[in-house]
Amino acid sequence: MGFVSAAADAAVALFSLTIAVAAPLIDAQSVVPHGFFPAPLLELKRWYAAEFGDYLVANPPGFLRGLVWLELVFLWPLAVATLYGLLNRRRWVSTASLMAGVSTLTSMSAILGEMIGSGRATPKLLQMYVPFAVFAVIAILRGLCSCSERATAGSSLGPSARKKRV
Repeated sequence: MGFVSAAADAAVALFSLTIAVAAPLIDAQSVVPHGFFPAPLLELKRWYAAEFGDYLVANPPGFLRGLVWLELVFLWPLAVATLYGLLNRRRWVSTASLMAGVSTLTSMSAILGEMIGSGRATPKLLQMYVPFAVFAVIAILRGLCSCSERATAGSSLGPSARKKRV
C-alpha cells in the first residue's frame, strides 16, 4: 500500500504544482487586464489556444470566467497549501487535497460537458483537459483514503514540542 500512497502523493504534488504555476500566470489572463502580464506570457496563451484549438481559452465565455475566479480565489491557495503539506508531511494535507480535488472535478465537469456537448472538442484538446479530471479524482481519493496519516496518528509537532514523561 506504501507504493500506491507514494504514487498518489506524487500525482497530487504534480497536479498542485501545475495549478500553483498556471493559475496566476496563464488562467488569470482570462479575467485580469492584459497589462498585468509580460508579453511572453500573453504570447504563450495565444500559442496554446491556437495550437490546441482551445476555443474556451481563446474567447472565454462567462461561465469560464467565473470558474477562473473560483480557481484564483479558492483553488490556487489550496494547491499551494496542498503542495506545502505534502512536502512537509502535515496531517491536514488530506483535507486540502480533498477540497482541491472536489473543486477541480466540479470545474472540469462543466468544462468537459461544454466541450463534448458542443461537439467542438478535438482529441488533442481533450488530451489537455482529461488529465486534470483524472488528477482531481486521485486528489479526492488521496484525501479520503490517506492510509499513511492513520498510521501516524500523532501530532504534527516535532518530538521536542511534545511533553516528556518522567
